Amino acid sequence: MTLAIGVPSPETASRQSSALAVVAASAGAFALLYPDPFADAFFAAWVLSVVGLAVVAAVGAWTNRTPLVWVAALLTTGLAILGMMSIGLFVAPVALLLILTAGFSQAAGPREGVRESILTDPPSARELLLKALAGVGAVAAGVGLVYFGAVARPLFGACARETLSCALAKTHWGAVAVTLVGLLSLCLGVWLVWRQSYVARVLGSARSGYRAK
Repeated sequence: MTLAIGVPSPETASRQSSALAVVAASAGAFALLYPDPFADAFFAAWVLSVVGLAVVAAVGAWTNRTPLVWVAALLTTGLAILGMMSIGLFVAPVALLLILTAGFSQAAGPREGVRESILTDPPSARELLLKALAGVGAVAAGVGLVYFGAVARPLFGACARETLSCALAKTHWGAVAVTLVGLLSLCLGVWLVWRQSYVARVLGSARSGYRAK
Protein backbone atom coordinates (compact mmCIF):
# COMPACT_ATOMS: atom_id res chain seq x y z
CA MET A 1 0.00 0.00 0.00
CA THR A 2 1.38 3.43 -0.91
CA LEU A 3 0.32 7.02 -0.47
CA ALA A 4 1.44 7.87 -4.01
CA ILE A 5 3.59 6.36 -6.72
CA GLY A 6 7.00 5.58 -5.27
CA VAL A 7 6.13 6.93 -1.80
CA PRO A 8 5.67 4.15 0.78
CA SER A 9 2.95 4.41 3.40
CA PRO A 10 4.04 4.86 7.04
CA GLU A 11 3.19 1.21 7.71
CA THR A 12 5.40 0.03 4.84
CA ALA A 13 8.19 2.42 5.84
CA SER A 14 8.13 1.16 9.44
CA ARG A 15 8.42 -2.44 8.26
CA GLN A 16 11.26 -1.63 5.87
CA SER A 17 13.25 0.32 8.46
CA SER A 18 12.72 -2.41 11.06
CA ALA A 19 14.04 -5.00 8.61
CA LEU A 20 17.09 -2.81 7.96
CA ALA A 21 17.64 -2.52 11.73
CA VAL A 22 17.62 -6.31 12.12
CA VAL A 23 20.08 -6.68 9.23
CA ALA A 24 22.35 -3.94 10.62
CA ALA A 25 22.28 -5.41 14.13
CA SER A 26 22.97 -8.94 12.87
CA ALA A 27 25.81 -7.84 10.58
CA GLY A 28 27.37 -5.75 13.35
CA ALA A 29 27.09 -8.60 15.84
CA PHE A 30 28.78 -10.98 13.39
CA ALA A 31 31.61 -8.51 12.80
CA LEU A 32 32.16 -7.91 16.53
CA LEU A 33 31.90 -11.52 17.71
CA TYR A 34 33.57 -13.44 14.86
CA PRO A 35 35.41 -15.84 15.09
CA ASP A 36 35.04 -16.62 18.83
CA PRO A 37 31.59 -15.34 19.86
CA PHE A 38 31.83 -16.18 23.57
CA ALA A 39 35.44 -15.30 24.27
CA ASP A 40 34.02 -12.45 26.35
CA ALA A 41 30.60 -13.61 27.49
CA PHE A 42 29.50 -10.26 28.93
CA PHE A 43 30.46 -8.38 25.77
CA ALA A 44 28.63 -10.98 23.67
CA ALA A 45 25.51 -10.62 25.83
CA TRP A 46 25.36 -6.85 25.26
CA VAL A 47 25.92 -7.23 21.52
CA LEU A 48 23.28 -9.95 21.16
CA SER A 49 20.82 -7.94 23.25
CA VAL A 50 20.89 -5.28 20.50
CA VAL A 51 19.96 -7.94 17.95
CA GLY A 52 17.15 -9.09 20.23
CA LEU A 53 15.77 -5.57 20.62
CA ALA A 54 15.86 -5.06 16.84
CA VAL A 55 13.85 -8.27 16.40
CA VAL A 56 11.33 -7.15 19.05
CA ALA A 57 10.92 -3.81 17.26
CA ALA A 58 10.44 -5.59 13.93
CA VAL A 59 7.71 -7.78 15.43
CA GLY A 60 6.03 -4.65 16.76
CA ALA A 61 6.30 -2.89 13.39
CA TRP A 62 4.94 -5.83 11.39
CA THR A 63 2.01 -6.35 13.78
CA ASN A 64 1.24 -2.61 14.26
CA ARG A 65 2.08 -2.69 17.98
CA THR A 66 3.60 0.76 18.30
CA PRO A 67 4.37 0.67 22.07
CA LEU A 68 6.53 -2.43 21.52
CA VAL A 69 8.52 -0.57 18.87
CA TRP A 70 9.01 2.47 21.10
CA VAL A 71 10.20 0.37 24.05
CA ALA A 72 12.77 -1.43 21.89
CA ALA A 73 13.88 1.82 20.25
CA LEU A 74 14.34 3.67 23.56
CA LEU A 75 16.19 0.76 25.19
CA THR A 76 18.52 0.53 22.18
CA THR A 77 19.12 4.28 22.32
CA GLY A 78 19.96 3.94 26.00
CA LEU A 79 22.47 1.19 25.20
CA ALA A 80 24.03 3.39 22.52
CA ILE A 81 24.52 6.19 25.06
CA LEU A 82 25.80 3.91 27.84
CA GLY A 83 28.14 2.08 25.46
CA MET A 84 29.44 5.22 23.76
CA MET A 85 33.05 4.33 24.56
CA SER A 86 32.76 0.66 23.56
CA ILE A 87 29.94 -0.68 21.35
CA GLY A 88 28.25 2.71 20.84
CA LEU A 89 29.30 2.97 17.19
CA PHE A 90 27.72 -0.43 16.52
CA VAL A 91 24.52 0.37 18.42
CA ALA A 92 23.97 3.95 17.17
CA PRO A 93 22.89 3.10 13.57
CA VAL A 94 20.51 0.43 14.88
CA ALA A 95 19.08 2.87 17.43
CA LEU A 96 18.56 5.49 14.71
CA LEU A 97 16.76 3.00 12.48
CA LEU A 98 14.54 1.91 15.37
CA ILE A 99 13.66 5.52 16.24
CA LEU A 100 12.65 5.98 12.59
CA THR A 101 10.67 2.74 12.77
CA ALA A 102 8.85 3.96 15.88
CA GLY A 103 8.03 7.27 14.22
CA PHE A 104 6.68 5.59 11.09
CA SER A 105 4.74 3.10 13.21
CA GLN A 106 3.21 5.96 15.21
CA ALA A 107 2.16 7.66 11.98
CA ALA A 108 0.67 4.40 10.66
CA GLY A 109 -1.76 4.26 13.56
CA PRO A 110 -3.25 1.24 15.38
CA ARG A 111 -4.24 -2.12 13.98
CA GLU A 112 -7.41 -2.30 11.90
CA GLY A 113 -10.51 -2.54 14.03
CA VAL A 114 -8.95 -1.28 17.29
CA ARG A 115 -10.73 2.10 17.16
CA GLU A 116 -14.02 0.45 16.23
CA SER A 117 -13.78 -2.03 19.13
CA ILE A 118 -13.21 0.84 21.59
CA LEU A 119 -16.24 2.76 20.30
CA THR A 120 -18.41 -0.37 20.32
CA ASP A 121 -17.76 -1.06 24.01
CA PRO A 122 -16.33 2.14 25.53
CA PRO A 123 -14.92 1.98 29.06
CA SER A 124 -16.10 4.36 31.75
CA ALA A 125 -13.98 7.28 32.93
CA ARG A 126 -13.48 5.42 36.23
CA GLU A 127 -12.13 2.35 34.41
CA LEU A 128 -9.71 4.50 32.42
CA LEU A 129 -8.48 6.24 35.57
CA LEU A 130 -8.02 3.01 37.53
CA LYS A 131 -6.09 1.35 34.70
CA ALA A 132 -3.91 4.43 34.21
CA LEU A 133 -3.14 4.50 37.95
CA ALA A 134 -2.32 0.79 37.81
CA GLY A 135 0.07 1.56 34.95
CA VAL A 136 1.77 4.31 36.93
CA GLY A 137 2.08 1.94 39.89
CA ALA A 138 3.58 -0.76 37.66
CA VAL A 139 6.11 1.74 36.27
CA ALA A 140 7.11 2.83 39.79
CA ALA A 141 7.42 -0.78 40.95
CA GLY A 142 9.42 -1.69 37.86
CA VAL A 143 11.86 1.19 38.36
CA GLY A 144 12.32 0.17 42.01
CA LEU A 145 12.91 -3.48 41.15
CA VAL A 146 15.39 -2.66 38.38
CA TYR A 147 17.28 -0.34 40.74
CA PHE A 148 17.33 -2.96 43.51
CA GLY A 149 18.32 -5.79 41.17
CA ALA A 150 20.78 -4.13 38.79
CA VAL A 151 22.03 -0.90 40.39
CA ALA A 152 22.07 -1.33 44.15
CA ARG A 153 24.05 -4.56 43.79
CA PRO A 154 25.93 -6.12 40.86
CA LEU A 155 24.30 -8.64 38.56
CA PHE A 156 27.59 -10.43 37.93
CA GLY A 157 30.69 -11.28 39.91
CA ALA A 158 34.23 -10.67 38.72
CA CYS A 159 35.98 -13.14 36.42
CA ALA A 160 39.71 -13.25 35.70
CA ARG A 161 38.77 -14.25 32.15
CA GLU A 162 35.17 -13.61 31.16
CA THR A 163 34.40 -16.95 29.55
CA LEU A 164 30.85 -18.27 29.28
CA SER A 165 31.39 -20.86 32.04
CA CYS A 166 32.78 -18.25 34.45
CA ALA A 167 30.02 -15.77 33.58
CA LEU A 168 27.33 -18.37 34.31
CA ALA A 169 29.04 -19.36 37.57
CA LYS A 170 29.46 -15.75 38.76
CA THR A 171 25.98 -14.53 37.76
CA HIS A 172 23.79 -13.46 40.69
CA TRP A 173 20.66 -15.17 39.41
CA GLY A 174 18.40 -13.75 42.12
CA ALA A 175 19.34 -10.21 41.10
CA VAL A 176 18.84 -11.10 37.43
CA ALA A 177 15.36 -12.45 38.20
CA VAL A 178 14.43 -9.29 40.14
CA THR A 179 15.71 -7.12 37.28
CA LEU A 180 13.75 -9.06 34.67
CA VAL A 181 10.56 -8.83 36.73
CA GLY A 182 11.19 -5.10 37.08
CA LEU A 183 11.63 -4.65 33.34
CA LEU A 184 8.43 -6.60 32.65
CA SER A 185 6.56 -4.48 35.19
CA LEU A 186 7.98 -1.32 33.64
CA CYS A 187 6.93 -2.35 30.13
CA LEU A 188 3.47 -3.37 31.31
CA GLY A 189 3.01 -0.07 33.12
CA VAL A 190 4.10 2.00 30.13
CA TRP A 191 1.73 0.03 27.89
CA LEU A 192 -1.19 0.50 30.31
CA VAL A 193 -0.66 4.25 30.52
CA TRP A 194 -0.23 4.56 26.74
CA ARG A 195 -3.33 2.41 26.12
CA GLN A 196 -5.57 4.47 28.39
CA SER A 197 -4.26 7.66 26.80
CA TYR A 198 -5.09 6.31 23.34
CA VAL A 199 -8.57 5.15 24.42
CA ALA A 200 -9.27 8.57 25.93
CA ARG A 201 -8.20 10.29 22.70
CA VAL A 202 -10.45 8.03 20.60
CA LEU A 203 -13.45 8.65 22.84
CA GLY A 204 -12.71 12.38 22.94
CA SER A 205 -12.51 12.68 19.15
CA ALA A 206 -15.71 10.64 18.77
CA ARG A 207 -17.57 12.95 21.18
CA SER A 208 -16.20 16.02 19.38
CA GLY A 209 -17.37 14.64 16.03
CA TYR A 210 -20.80 13.88 17.47
CA ARG A 211 -21.18 17.43 18.87
CA ALA A 212 -20.04 18.90 15.52
CA LYS A 213 -22.88 17.08 13.80
